Amino acid sequence: MQFGILKFRETYMKRIWGGDKLQRVLGRNIHEAGPIGEAWLIADHPTCESVVAEGDHDGHTLRELMETDRDALLGTHAQPTKDGRFPLLLKLIDAGDVLSVQVHPDDACALRLDEQDGGKTEMWHVLEADPESTLISGLSENTTRAAFEAALAAGDPAPLMRSFPVAAGDSVFVAAGAVHAIGAGMLLAEIQQNSDITYRLFDWNRVDQNGVPRALHLKQGLEAMDFTCDHGGRVAPLRYTTSGTVREVLAACPYFAAERICVQGRAYFDTRGASFHIILTLDDVVSLVGTDTGCVLNRGEAALVPASVAEWHLEGAGSVLDYYVPGLDMDISMPLRRHGYSEAQIALLVSAD
Repeated sequence: MQFGILKFRETYMKRIWGGDKLQRVLGRNIHEAGPIGEAWLIADHPTCESVVAEGDHDGHTLRELMETDRDALLGTHAQPTKDGRFPLLLKLIDAGDVLSVQVHPDDACALRLDEQDGGKTEMWHVLEADPESTLISGLSENTTRAAFEAALAAGDPAPLMRSFPVAAGDSVFVAAGAVHAIGAGMLLAEIQQNSDITYRLFDWNRVDQNGVPRALHLKQGLEAMDFTCDHGGRVAPLRYTTSGTVREVLAACPYFAAERICVQGRAYFDTRGASFHIILTLDDVVSLVGTDTGCVLNRGEAALVPASVAEWHLEGAGSVLDYYVPGLDMDISMPLRRHGYSEAQIALLVSAD
């Protein structure tokens, strides 16, 4: 089945740490009362099933489209979740306050802990950040489980975690099992495996509006943590130009690849039927155009190009993020090798797990 390019309605989620950048920076018209911390842009999860916003499938959910013809949506590289859902979830995080220190399991750990969802590897891209905004990703060198448990019990795990300043344009890959936290004062895009499992390890001694601390998940979280994980910090993108289009590889793993594409006029794509592409605009208005299909995206908006839309292009002037499920060698390593990058440089961006 030919779905055409799909644009969805956003769903807003209240969070105790929510901010105002969705409205103030991106101009979102949000009517819900209370702090909004997340905008789910493309999701096929029991928590949120995204609804098509325009075109022939207006009003249908991504869940319904997956049930109609998931092969046309996914392509040959992408696989559905264990319960047959779309494999990735894209959201915007609006952090007015610091998020909890948390960790997500990998697929094997989620299965071992009898979770309904699978694992959750993710990547952040900072859209906007206050001058002193920081992120936490990973542990300090040689931190042991015993030392980290003791720090949690003492209420001061910060010295054992990697914290670093970030600015708009920075990206951070967060592997399942890596302890992490998003600092206050930033707006970021998060691409992730389609899972909503979060194990909260520490919440900065915060209480809710009723004076009650939020629940922690220490047993599951410590089970999920990978104390050998060496990922952490900002990624160093690898840039190359092909057919007049500048591409920057930000991260790649079996679940997703993330590239920043600089559009000056037109940028052409051929999916080869291998994977869908999720496009998120970073700057000005960009149009997605395929045969008899297309849509217009403003800053911070996203669209899904199904794998069955073989040839399509971007029109405009500005940058976008392109998320897809890669063949790691063909789509990532081979182009980077051809443009002179070493195996060591490529290995810093490509995770096999």
